[in-house]
Amino acid sequence: MRTGFLLAGLLSLFLATSACDSDENNSDFVLQNREITITSNLISTDFVGNGAQWGGYENVQSWIGTETLSDADWNTLYQRIDFMRPPFLRIMTNASSYDNNGTYDEVTKNTTLFKMLDYAQSRNIEITYGEWGHHYTNGNIEEIDASWVANAVKFLNYLVNTKGYTCIKTLNVINEPNGDWSSALGNYTAWKNTQQAFIAEMANYELSAVKLMGPDIAIFESANQTSWITNAKDDLGDAIGLYDIHVYPKQLIVRNGDYTEMLQAYRDATPSDKKIVLGEIGFKYTDVDADLKAENEEAIENDPYAGDDSNMMIYKAFYGIDMADAIIQSMRAGFSGALVWDMDDAMYVSPKDDNYNVDQMKRWGFWNILGEEHTGDASDEEIRPYFYPVSLLCRYFPAGADIYDIDLPNKKGVRAIMGVKDGKYTIALVNSHYVTYPINLKSDFISTLTLNKYSYKSNSDGSFVGTVDENGFATPVENNMSLDFSNGVEMTLEGESFILFTNME
Repeated sequence: MRTGFLLAGLLSLFLATSACDSDENNSDFVLQNREITITSNLISTDFVGNGAQWGGYENVQSWIGTETLSDADWNTLYQRIDFMRPPFLRIMTNASSYDNNGTYDEVTKNTTLFKMLDYAQSRNIEITYGEWGHHYTNGNIEEIDASWVANAVKFLNYLVNTKGYTCIKTLNVINEPNGDWSSALGNYTAWKNTQQAFIAEMANYELSAVKLMGPDIAIFESANQTSWITNAKDDLGDAIGLYDIHVYPKQLIVRNGDYTEMLQAYRDATPSDKKIVLGEIGFKYTDVDADLKAENEEAIENDPYAGDDSNMMIYKAFYGIDMADAIIQSMRAGFSGALVWDMDDAMYVSPKDDNYNVDQMKRWGFWNILGEEHTGDASDEEIRPYFYPVSLLCRYFPAGADIYDIDLPNKKGVRAIMGVKDGKYTIALVNSHYVTYPINLKSDFISTLTLNKYSYKSNSDGSFVGTVDENGFATPVENNMSLDFSNGVEMTLEGESFILFTNME
């Protein structure tokens, strides 16, 4: 038996060694295993755009004693968002925005909202605007309060037709209606009845250019709620101009690539003549990501201004890799945009340990614009690492772009996508794995392009390697590179890194 075992072992070793030698000596195998090929296959057309959740700031008065942000803070926000150049933003409000002690009031309580919409209108940014929840009567969530709908639509008409905010393209009513935390309590009929009430009331105004966005469900990492999309299609038809879902996946599902397959189930359920976007995208950590969950909870506990609904990994560079991976996968799955949650810590209040201290914020933002005024820490106003890749994925995948598929090698964590508009190109690549890969970037239909290169590499200490200007905005690591994709561009894709090539302005 020992002799037989030895012979079997030697034979296995010989076969394994021969196979490895055969693979290593097979140049076709080596090349194919590192080829990333830009194809002529269109995934989607007329891209809506990547962007962020913006809005709120309802607590500014209690935090700093003024009605709205200072001019200096607004100008800083405008400068940063100008660099980001998002084609798409989501701004949500409440009935209190136009109901002043029971009296309809469209002017005096909306300084901040008007500032944001003035900016969006001036920059031609598409806005989805809406209400966080719905009002109902007789204790029945399916019985919609007609007076609330009338006031809400009257205010929408004021925004669009009186104020001239034609940037508002869609109306998004009831945030995450499938959740037990929403006003709809997971009741589809309550959501549907609300949408139909708005459709009927909007018909009384010149608002035909504004469509609904929905169903706005939060699906985390499940593909079992596509019925909300198919039911919405059947019940509301063309009144829905844009479909959307919210996703807060675990890091694991994104980094192993299962996230793409999950998203494709919702894209497949969406009518072929309609687009679907991520109305919110962020990461939440559970026991599946146990180390990150523990780290996040500890960081929240140690920060007196962080509410329980916070993601403290916004301070770490790896979060930029995860967000880039998630956004690129959404584009590969056929989604026409993704809105990052969220723009700014100063937008929303969050309780901590059931203590509704108004000092505590939802820490999810690219920055805290009230760092100095509210938390006494001016450094908290600085741009955080994940703005680097996300701002580039907003800026260089403009509205109206065509999105092309890229064939990937069997390498864990590697994703890529290309956008084209007006003869200009953007190619984004991410490696969310820890291993560095040699790759050959080529194309079956593009020859030579002159492109600028941006590069972002996450370090283990939370910092990143990437060039920025005096404002903290990403700058190319190399300009005017002549890249011959027909022959292939040999390059290294480092572990936990993001690269973007573009010749767009």
